[in-house]
Amino acid sequence: MEANVPRKKSRLAKNKKKAWRKVDITDVEEFLEDERLQERTGGLVAEKLDAELFTLERKAPATATEDPVPKKKRRKEPKVLKCYSHLMPDPKIKLARKPQPSRKVKDKQAPHIKEKVLSGVKTQKELKAEDQRKLVQEKRLKKDRTKGSIVVASYNLWDDEPKKPVDPFAKPLVKRPKRKAPSDLPAVQVPHPGASYNPDYEDYQELLSKAHEVEEKKLLEEKKLQKFEEEIKKVDPKTLERTWLSEMSEGIKDKEELKEEEEDGDDAINAEDLDRISVNPPVRRESKKTRTQRNKEKKKKMQEKLKAQGKMDKTKANEIFRLKSMKAELDEREADLQRKAQERRQKWQSQGLQTRKLGRLKFEEPLLEIKLSGELEGSLRKLKPEGNLFVDRMKSFEKRNIMEPRQEAK
Repeated sequence: MEANVPRKKSRLAKNKKKAWRKVDITDVEEFLEDERLQERTGGLVAEKLDAELFTLERKAPATATEDPVPKKKRRKEPKVLKCYSHLMPDPKIKLARKPQPSRKVKDKQAPHIKEKVLSGVKTQKELKAEDQRKLVQEKRLKKDRTKGSIVVASYNLWDDEPKKPVDPFAKPLVKRPKRKAPSDLPAVQVPHPGASYNPDYEDYQELLSKAHEVEEKKLLEEKKLQKFEEEIKKVDPKTLERTWLSEMSEGIKDKEELKEEEEDGDDAINAEDLDRISVNPPVRRESKKTRTQRNKEKKKKMQEKLKAQGKMDKTKANEIFRLKSMKAELDEREADLQRKAQERRQKWQSQGLQTRKLGRLKFEEPLLEIKLSGELEGSLRKLKPEGNLFVDRMKSFEKRNIMEPRQEAK
């Protein structure tokens, strides 16, 4: 009983703005929304004529004697959700453009196409399409036949083919490796055969000559330094001081010299301004060229042009008899280009074997580890150890551009 009882309208005081918000205006909003919908879908219904709203049915209604056509039972369509109903087209709004029938349908209905179809004559394109369809069907059948067959391997599965080295210098399109070693030198270099505890005579003599050359270079450098020091000692200290001052003050000018240069520059600028009164010299009537002079100059230029053209044609005609010499020149040029390319290749390849300067110090080759003829022993147990393994590894790092050369702390 309590559910059917109508709700009482809440009595609110309307003498304040705060109470105005609680007034029920749903009916006003519904009316305005309906008007907006009518304006969107063709105009307000109240303003339309009767002819636009109603239609006259001029046909007679169907008699009861006629058997009604049984309607087919349609499957119940699922109800469209309201959230999706906004996406559907509104039937009240007219379409902006009617869909036109495709041209292909019209063409098929054309009389000349109908005649062509009925005659059975096929075009070149249709015949080609039939051949292609047959080929595709044959390939498909062949594939289906070989699908079930077992393929026997005709190669060794565990045999790895050796990879061919790719030269990035000759083929610039080959991608360079992401990580490249700082040097192409091996980590552990095999020593010279002459450094063995029981070396061959020729190898030993070769290593001795190398060590001798290194020592000779060192002696020459020491002699040069000694000679330079002796010459410096002979020079008077005052002369040395004077030369040092002149070298240190190179490029620094006195104030008087600077003033003189500035004055000379100002005088030169003023003289130039006085000489150059106008941009171009004045044209005098006596120096003006006559028509005859201009024609002569024009004729002379034309003759020179024709002469140059004739000379060029003559050289071109004579070049036919120079075919052998031209071929020899081209061959020589090609050989020169190949030689330069080979040099560039060798230079590029040798870059990986060179030691770069990484720090302020320059890399120095380690001393050759060699035994004199008196120190050689026939047995490895009696041989005195030479060199240091730690120093050898450090020098290898420096040579291979892994570490900068260092100096012993004093």
